[in-house]
Amino acid sequence: MFENFSGWVVQQLAHWSDWQPLYECWRGNRIPSLPGLYRIRRAGQQELAYIGQTGAGNMNLKKRMGMLRGIYAVEMPYRDPHTAAPALWSIRHAEGCNFEVSILDGEWSTPWRKGLEALSISLYRYTHQRSPEVNFGRMPTGYQMSTANNARLTALGKRNRGGLTLALDNSHVLGIQPTGSLMSIPDRANWAGHQWSEWLPPEAILKIPQEAQGLYRIRSQGRKNLVYIGQGQLQARLKAHLSKVSRARRAQDLVFQEACPLEFSWVINPIWKEHHRLELENDLIASHLLVTEQLPSAQFMG
Repeated sequence: MFENFSGWVVQQLAHWSDWQPLYECWRGNRIPSLPGLYRIRRAGQQELAYIGQTGAGNMNLKKRMGMLRGIYAVEMPYRDPHTAAPALWSIRHAEGCNFEVSILDGEWSTPWRKGLEALSISLYRYTHQRSPEVNFGRMPTGYQMSTANNARLTALGKRNRGGLTLALDNSHVLGIQPTGSLMSIPDRANWAGHQWSEWLPPEAILKIPQEAQGLYRIRSQGRKNLVYIGQGQLQARLKAHLSKVSRARRAQDLVFQEACPLEFSWVINPIWKEHHRLELENDLIASHLLVTEQLPSAQFMG
Protein backbone atom coordinates (compact mmCIF):
# COMPACT_ATOMS: atom_id res chain seq x y z
CA MET A 1 0.00 0.00 0.00
CA PHE A 2 2.92 2.37 0.66
CA GLU A 3 5.31 1.32 -2.13
CA ASN A 4 5.33 4.70 -3.91
CA PHE A 5 5.30 6.91 -0.82
CA SER A 6 7.85 7.53 1.90
CA GLY A 7 8.64 9.93 4.73
CA TRP A 8 8.10 10.00 8.45
CA VAL A 9 4.36 10.70 8.13
CA VAL A 10 3.80 7.55 6.04
CA GLN A 11 5.95 5.57 8.46
CA GLN A 12 3.38 6.25 11.18
CA LEU A 13 1.09 3.93 9.19
CA ALA A 14 3.61 1.12 8.88
CA HIS A 15 2.75 -0.98 11.93
CA TRP A 16 -0.80 -2.24 11.59
CA SER A 17 -1.73 -5.26 13.69
CA ASP A 18 -2.29 -8.70 12.23
CA TRP A 19 -5.75 -9.39 10.86
CA GLN A 20 -8.21 -11.07 13.21
CA PRO A 21 -11.91 -12.00 12.99
CA LEU A 22 -14.16 -9.00 13.53
CA TYR A 23 -16.88 -11.10 15.17
CA GLU A 24 -16.69 -10.67 18.95
CA CYS A 25 -13.23 -9.09 18.74
CA TRP A 26 -14.57 -6.58 21.27
CA ARG A 27 -14.62 -9.30 23.94
CA GLY A 28 -11.61 -10.03 26.12
CA ASN A 29 -8.27 -8.39 25.33
CA ARG A 30 -8.13 -8.84 21.56
CA ILE A 31 -8.65 -5.13 20.89
CA PRO A 32 -7.02 -2.53 23.18
CA SER A 33 -8.97 0.24 24.90
CA LEU A 34 -6.90 2.87 23.09
CA PRO A 35 -7.42 5.49 20.37
CA GLY A 36 -6.30 4.71 16.84
CA LEU A 37 -7.21 3.65 13.32
CA TYR A 38 -8.90 0.48 12.09
CA ARG A 39 -9.56 -1.19 8.77
CA ILE A 40 -12.07 -3.89 7.84
CA ARG A 41 -12.08 -6.40 4.98
CA ARG A 42 -13.77 -9.60 3.93
CA ALA A 43 -11.89 -12.52 5.49
CA GLY A 44 -8.83 -13.47 3.46
CA GLN A 45 -9.24 -10.76 0.81
CA GLN A 46 -6.93 -7.82 0.09
CA GLU A 47 -9.54 -5.20 -0.83
CA LEU A 48 -10.75 -3.10 2.08
CA ALA A 49 -14.38 -2.48 2.96
CA TYR A 50 -13.78 0.37 5.41
CA ILE A 51 -11.12 2.50 7.10
CA GLY A 52 -11.98 4.45 10.24
CA GLN A 53 -10.59 6.15 13.32
CA THR A 54 -11.69 6.56 16.89
CA GLY A 55 -10.58 8.31 20.06
CA ALA A 56 -10.16 7.51 23.73
CA GLY A 57 -12.63 7.14 26.58
CA ASN A 58 -16.07 5.94 25.47
CA MET A 59 -14.99 5.83 21.81
CA ASN A 60 -11.77 3.79 22.01
CA LEU A 61 -10.95 1.00 19.56
CA LYS A 62 -12.43 -1.78 21.67
CA LYS A 63 -15.72 0.08 22.22
CA ARG A 64 -15.85 1.18 18.59
CA MET A 65 -15.60 -2.43 17.43
CA GLY A 66 -18.41 -3.31 19.83
CA MET A 67 -20.56 -0.75 18.03
CA LEU A 68 -20.38 -3.02 14.97
CA ARG A 69 -22.08 -5.98 16.66
CA GLY A 70 -25.27 -4.98 14.83
CA ILE A 71 -23.87 -6.24 11.52
CA TYR A 72 -24.44 -9.76 12.85
CA ALA A 73 -28.11 -9.12 13.71
CA VAL A 74 -31.11 -10.35 11.72
CA GLU A 75 -32.26 -6.82 10.85
CA MET A 76 -30.10 -4.07 9.36
CA PRO A 77 -28.74 -1.86 12.16
CA TYR A 78 -29.29 1.89 12.30
CA ARG A 79 -26.57 4.34 11.22
CA ASP A 80 -25.62 4.93 14.82
CA PRO A 81 -23.74 4.09 16.87
CA HIS A 82 -21.63 3.23 13.76
CA THR A 83 -22.24 4.89 10.41
CA ALA A 84 -20.77 1.98 8.38
CA ALA A 85 -22.81 -0.73 10.11
CA PRO A 86 -25.74 -0.74 7.59
CA ALA A 87 -23.39 -1.16 4.63
CA LEU A 88 -21.29 -3.88 6.29
CA TRP A 89 -24.49 -5.67 7.30
CA SER A 90 -25.65 -5.51 3.66
CA ILE A 91 -22.43 -7.06 2.36
CA ARG A 92 -22.71 -9.88 4.87
CA HIS A 93 -26.42 -10.37 4.10
CA ALA A 94 -25.74 -10.56 0.35
CA GLU A 95 -22.62 -12.72 0.45
CA GLY A 96 -22.66 -14.58 3.75
CA CYS A 97 -19.05 -13.48 4.24
CA ASN A 98 -17.02 -12.99 7.39
CA PHE A 99 -15.02 -9.87 8.18
CA GLU A 100 -11.57 -9.27 9.61
CA VAL A 101 -10.18 -6.22 11.37
CA SER A 102 -6.70 -4.77 11.76
CA ILE A 103 -5.86 -1.85 14.07
CA LEU A 104 -3.18 0.77 14.53
CA ASP A 105 -3.26 2.32 17.99
CA GLY A 106 -1.48 5.56 18.82
CA GLU A 107 -1.63 8.47 21.24
CA TRP A 108 -2.01 11.13 18.55
CA SER A 109 -3.97 14.36 18.89
CA THR A 110 -7.48 14.17 17.45
CA PRO A 111 -6.66 16.31 14.37
CA TRP A 112 -3.52 14.29 13.65
CA ARG A 113 -5.35 10.98 14.04
CA LYS A 114 -8.03 12.17 11.61
CA GLY A 115 -5.29 13.31 9.25
CA LEU A 116 -3.71 9.86 9.36
CA GLU A 117 -7.13 8.34 8.64
CA ALA A 118 -7.40 10.58 5.56
CA LEU A 119 -3.89 9.58 4.50
CA SER A 120 -4.67 5.87 4.96
CA ILE A 121 -7.76 6.20 2.78
CA SER A 122 -5.94 8.15 0.08
CA LEU A 123 -2.97 5.77 -0.03
CA TYR A 124 -5.51 2.99 -0.58
CA ARG A 125 -7.31 5.07 -3.23
CA TYR A 126 -4.14 5.78 -5.18
CA THR A 127 -3.03 2.15 -4.98
CA HIS A 128 -6.40 0.63 -5.99
CA GLN A 129 -7.91 3.59 -7.90
CA ARG A 130 -10.99 3.49 -5.69
CA SER A 131 -12.02 4.07 -2.09
CA PRO A 132 -12.62 1.34 0.47
CA GLU A 133 -16.01 -0.06 -0.50
CA VAL A 134 -18.31 1.58 2.05
CA ASN A 135 -16.43 4.70 3.10
CA PHE A 136 -18.09 8.06 2.38
CA GLY A 137 -21.64 6.81 2.97
CA ARG A 138 -21.84 4.34 0.12
CA MET A 139 -24.10 1.27 0.08
CA PRO A 140 -24.13 -1.97 -1.93
CA THR A 141 -26.65 -1.90 -4.77
CA GLY A 142 -29.90 -3.58 -3.75
CA TYR A 143 -29.91 -2.22 -0.19
CA GLN A 144 -31.35 0.95 1.31
CA MET A 145 -29.49 2.43 4.26
CA SER A 146 -31.11 2.71 7.68
CA THR A 147 -31.61 6.14 9.15
CA ALA A 148 -29.95 7.29 12.33
CA ASN A 149 -31.58 6.30 15.61
CA ASN A 150 -32.38 9.33 17.73
CA ALA A 151 -35.26 10.98 19.54
CA ARG A 152 -35.80 13.67 16.90
CA LEU A 153 -36.26 11.19 14.04
CA THR A 154 -38.43 9.00 16.24
CA ALA A 155 -40.69 11.93 17.15
CA LEU A 156 -41.05 12.85 13.48
CA GLY A 157 -41.82 9.25 12.52
CA LYS A 158 -38.75 9.20 10.27
CA ARG A 159 -36.65 6.57 12.01
CA ASN A 160 -36.47 3.59 9.66
CA ARG A 161 -34.47 0.43 9.27
CA GLY A 162 -33.12 -0.17 5.80
CA GLY A 163 -33.07 -3.41 3.87
CA LEU A 164 -33.54 -4.83 0.41
CA THR A 165 -34.66 -2.39 -2.28
CA LEU A 166 -34.96 -2.06 -6.04
CA ALA A 167 -34.53 1.71 -5.85
CA LEU A 168 -31.27 3.49 -6.59
CA ASP A 169 -29.97 6.62 -4.88
CA ASN A 170 -26.68 8.49 -4.60
CA SER A 171 -25.30 5.97 -2.09
CA HIS A 172 -25.23 3.40 -4.92
CA VAL A 173 -23.28 5.62 -7.32
CA LEU A 174 -19.68 4.48 -7.75
CA GLY A 175 -16.98 6.55 -6.13
CA ILE A 176 -14.64 8.77 -8.09
CA GLN A 177 -11.07 7.84 -8.95
CA PRO A 178 -8.28 10.00 -7.54
CA THR A 179 -6.94 12.76 -9.77
CA GLY A 180 -3.45 14.13 -10.20
CA SER A 181 -0.64 13.40 -7.75
CA LEU A 182 -0.70 13.24 -3.97
CA MET A 183 2.76 14.81 -4.06
CA SER A 184 1.72 18.00 -5.88
CA ILE A 185 2.06 21.42 -4.23
CA PRO A 186 -1.01 22.62 -2.25
CA ASP A 187 -0.94 26.28 -3.31
CA ARG A 188 -0.49 25.65 -7.04
CA ALA A 189 -3.17 26.22 -9.69
CA ASN A 190 -3.14 22.54 -10.73
CA TRP A 191 -2.93 20.99 -7.27
CA ALA A 192 -3.99 17.31 -7.27
CA GLY A 193 -5.03 17.48 -10.92
CA HIS A 194 -7.74 20.14 -10.47
CA GLN A 195 -8.03 23.51 -12.20
CA TRP A 196 -8.19 25.88 -9.26
CA SER A 197 -9.30 29.49 -9.40
CA GLU A 198 -6.69 32.13 -8.69
CA TRP A 199 -6.23 33.11 -5.06
CA LEU A 200 -8.80 35.81 -4.27
CA PRO A 201 -9.71 38.09 -1.33
CA PRO A 202 -12.88 37.69 0.78
CA GLU A 203 -14.98 40.11 -1.30
CA ALA A 204 -14.70 37.75 -4.29
CA ILE A 205 -16.82 35.16 -2.47
CA LEU A 206 -20.00 37.10 -3.32
CA LYS A 207 -19.27 36.60 -7.03
CA ILE A 208 -19.51 32.81 -6.73
CA PRO A 209 -22.94 31.59 -7.93
CA GLN A 210 -25.00 30.66 -4.87
CA GLU A 211 -25.75 27.18 -6.21
CA ALA A 212 -22.12 26.42 -7.14
CA GLN A 213 -20.67 23.35 -5.44
CA GLY A 214 -17.14 22.03 -5.37
CA LEU A 215 -13.87 22.06 -3.45
CA TYR A 216 -12.16 25.01 -1.77
CA ARG A 217 -8.94 25.92 0.01
CA ILE A 218 -8.10 28.79 2.36
CA ARG A 219 -4.69 30.25 3.17
CA SER A 220 -3.13 33.19 4.92
CA GLN A 221 -2.29 35.75 2.23
CA GLY A 222 0.80 34.72 0.29
CA ARG A 223 1.56 31.63 2.43
CA LYS A 224 2.18 28.21 0.91
CA ASN A 225 0.69 26.04 3.65
CA LEU A 226 -3.09 26.10 3.93
CA VAL A 227 -5.42 27.02 6.76
CA TYR A 228 -8.34 24.84 5.67
CA ILE A 229 -9.58 22.49 2.93
CA GLY A 230 -13.28 21.85 2.40
CA GLN A 231 -16.14 20.96 0.08
CA GLY A 232 -19.79 21.82 -0.39
CA GLN A 233 -21.85 24.80 -1.53
CA LEU A 234 -18.99 27.21 -2.02
CA GLN A 235 -20.43 30.64 -1.24
CA ALA A 236 -22.24 29.45 1.89
CA ARG A 237 -19.26 27.47 3.18
CA LEU A 238 -16.76 30.28 2.64
CA LYS A 239 -19.06 32.84 4.27
CA ALA A 240 -19.34 30.51 7.27
CA HIS A 241 -15.56 30.37 7.57
CA LEU A 242 -15.30 34.16 7.31
CA SER A 243 -17.81 34.56 10.14
CA LYS A 244 -15.39 32.74 12.43
CA VAL A 245 -12.88 35.58 12.08
CA SER A 246 -15.13 38.06 13.90
CA ARG A 247 -16.74 35.51 16.22
CA ALA A 248 -13.56 33.95 17.66
CA ARG A 249 -15.34 31.81 20.28
CA ARG A 250 -13.58 28.52 19.65
CA ALA A 251 -10.02 27.36 19.02
CA GLN A 252 -10.67 27.02 15.28
CA ASP A 253 -12.07 30.58 15.16
CA LEU A 254 -8.84 31.90 16.65
CA VAL A 255 -6.76 30.08 14.03
CA PHE A 256 -8.76 31.75 11.26
CA GLN A 257 -8.47 35.11 13.01
CA GLU A 258 -4.70 34.82 13.41
CA ALA A 259 -4.31 33.79 9.75
CA CYS A 260 -5.87 37.01 8.42
CA PRO A 261 -5.79 38.41 5.83
CA LEU A 262 -7.24 35.30 4.21
CA GLU A 263 -7.28 34.25 0.56
CA PHE A 264 -9.58 31.74 -1.09
CA SER A 265 -9.39 29.44 -4.12
CA TRP A 266 -11.91 26.91 -5.41
CA VAL A 267 -12.94 24.35 -8.02
CA ILE A 268 -16.55 24.31 -9.25
CA ASN A 269 -17.97 21.03 -10.54
CA PRO A 270 -21.76 20.51 -10.71
CA ILE A 271 -21.41 16.84 -11.70
CA TRP A 272 -19.74 15.56 -8.55
CA LYS A 273 -22.02 13.84 -6.05
CA GLU A 274 -21.49 14.64 -2.38
CA HIS A 275 -19.47 11.48 -1.79
CA HIS A 276 -17.27 12.35 -4.79
CA ARG A 277 -16.47 15.70 -3.20
CA LEU A 278 -15.76 13.97 0.11
CA GLU A 279 -13.38 11.54 -1.59
CA LEU A 280 -11.53 14.35 -3.38
CA GLU A 281 -11.45 16.52 -0.25
CA ASN A 282 -9.92 13.56 1.60
CA ASP A 283 -7.21 13.31 -1.07
CA LEU A 284 -6.43 17.02 -0.74
CA ILE A 285 -5.99 16.73 3.03
CA ALA A 286 -3.77 13.67 2.54
CA SER A 287 -1.72 15.49 -0.09
CA HIS A 288 -1.17 18.49 2.18
CA LEU A 289 -0.07 16.15 4.98
CA LEU A 290 2.34 14.27 2.71
CA VAL A 291 3.89 17.32 1.06
CA THR A 292 4.14 19.71 4.02
CA GLU A 293 4.20 17.13 6.84
CA GLN A 294 1.52 19.27 8.48
CA LEU A 295 -2.25 19.49 8.45
CA PRO A 296 -3.91 22.72 7.35
CA SER A 297 -3.79 24.73 10.57
CA ALA A 298 -7.58 24.79 11.20
CA GLN A 299 -8.38 21.31 9.86
CA PHE A 300 -10.31 18.91 12.11
CA MET A 301 -10.74 21.52 14.84
CA GLY A 302 -14.47 22.17 14.38
